[in-house]
Amino acid sequence: MSEFFDEIMASIDETKKAAQNKELKTRIFVKPVKKYDAEGVKKLRLSLHMTQTMFAGMLGVSQKTVEAWESGRNIPMGPASRVLDLLSEDKTVAERFVMSAPLEKMG
Repeated sequence: MSEFFDEIMASIDETKKAAQNKELKTRIFVKPVKKYDAEGVKKLRLSLHMTQTMFAGMLGVSQKTVEAWESGRNIPMGPASRVLDLLSEDKTVAERFVMSAPLEKMG
């Protein structure tokens, strides 16, 4: 048979063996996605010392989206909430997406 078929069959065999061996079974729990309200979004953004425009750029959303979140017109959902949660837990994550450049000497 093909290599792909062989890999699938090996995976099925492995799954069967794991199911028969109760010691190998584990439960995996996924942390629920935190809900962010207007105050929570703004508090997080300010803790990162970012403007709405900077925060939006880092998240890959528009400045209007951040503005809507912070005014309470919209709330972050799904992946956006998960990313906000990651940023809340580890503020160094934001540093990976922010670049700085020296200012040009003025006049």
